[in-house]
Amino acid sequence: MVAGRHIRLTAVLVTVVFALTGFSSSGGSSGSSSGKSKSKSSSGGGCSSSKSKNKKKSHSSGNGGSSATPSPSKTSPPAHAVVVTCAGPGKKEAVLKVTSDVSAERTVDVPLTFQGANGAVDRNSVRITLKGKETRTVTVSMVQGDKAAEVQNCVVGRID
Repeated sequence: MVAGRHIRLTAVLVTVVFALTGFSSSGGSSGSSSGKSKSKSSSGGGCSSSKSKNKKKSHSSGNGGSSATPSPSKTSPPAHAVVVTCAGPGKKEAVLKVTSDVSAERTVDVPLTFQGANGAVDRNSVRITLKGKETRTVTVSMVQGDKAAEVQNCVVGRID
């Protein structure tokens, strides 16, 4: 009597596993064209629904993984900078506050464009070594200091 319960329990567990994985215990090939369509719809449907679930999971985890945890070396710059003061009439340099976004020491180039009414007036960059998560203030001088009066704003470029 105990053996009969074990067999029934095993049969129920197998059925539940098949149901949860998307496989059907009914169906199979039973002959000509109706057997083929039945086989495709029951067996193929079960497999394809299982596969489509897997595809959805891998697709969403792939997207979620790449957007939720970007790699600092490939998708985002290792640091960011904010313009504290910009060049202008009587001032031939800009002051930037540069912050490391990575945990390791890194040397970065910070490009700066001095812009006027008609676009870029001058460009320069500064190379700085930052410890992990460090913030430092740096000065970026204009190459063509005689054009300082034309500068209206400063724009930080992509830091590499």
